[in-house]
Amino acid sequence: MNFIKMICQYALRSAITLVLAVTLFVTNLFWPAASEAIAQALPVQTNQPQSNQSWLTGILQLAFANIPNNLKYTKDHEWVRVEGNIATIGVTDFAQRQLGDVVFVQFPKVGEVFDQNDELGTIESVKAVAEFYTPLKGEIVEVNQEVSDDPELVNTDPYGDAWLVKIKFSDSSALNALLSDQQYSEFIKESSEA
Repeated sequence: MNFIKMICQYALRSAITLVLAVTLFVTNLFWPAASEAIAQALPVQTNQPQSNQSWLTGILQLAFANIPNNLKYTKDHEWVRVEGNIATIGVTDFAQRQLGDVVFVQFPKVGEVFDQNDELGTIESVKAVAEFYTPLKGEIVEVNQEVSDDPELVNTDPYGDAWLVKIKFSDSSALNALLSDQQYSEFIKESSEA
């Protein structure tokens, strides 16, 4: 049932994104003044003037990004799910789209202790190698062996089966620095316009 729901949500999001992209493209092409007015009406703005192309790129990136509202996020494009004193950490849909096809993930060892913002491992794709970090100080209690065996899961199910590590933490104050889904959406848009 969850799989069918996920497929329906993806199909709906894809249809809406396609309509939005075509509308913005046509508007930008034939009526630049109106497209600039649309850009000004968007809820997230930076103080610097942007070209039509940059805000259009930002909107399309946001439209395609899947950002669940039940998670917290970092500016390094990790997501965090907290259950008691265990935080499950993975990379966001936006991050996996930027990376492209993932071919290898290097994990830390279970039992290792990391400080907040330490590098936990690397994700290698056909385009690049990227590090992933821990937003919390703590001990690694589990790594996702399934992702080690099948790295493509990072591309196909970043918020589900492709979680990367679970870390046991004692200081929950660092959770206050994490971003909500809305803040993360705004961060992506601002980064794409920079």
